Amino acid sequence: MDKVFKYFNDFFKGLTGLIMGLLALSIVADFLFGAGSISGINVISNITGVVTGFAGGGVIGLIGLLIVWNLISSK
Repeated sequence: MDKVFKYFNDFFKGLTGLIMGLLALSIVADFLFGAGSISGINVISNITGVVTGFAGGGVIGLIGLLIVWNLISSK
């Protein structure tokens, strides 16, 4: 059973790393080529919207932001 959990843990860590790399590439492409340059998605405004949503949530938003930050930085 430990092998199964380790496999899934490694899989999701790799997937998170891939998504974070694509996110960084999308942000750079938005700066270089303008908003919506990658398949019509405005990455920077979407990130701004998520952060604004967390900020508007008060204490619950702060807790949510800390949880997401912990998930991203724990790779």
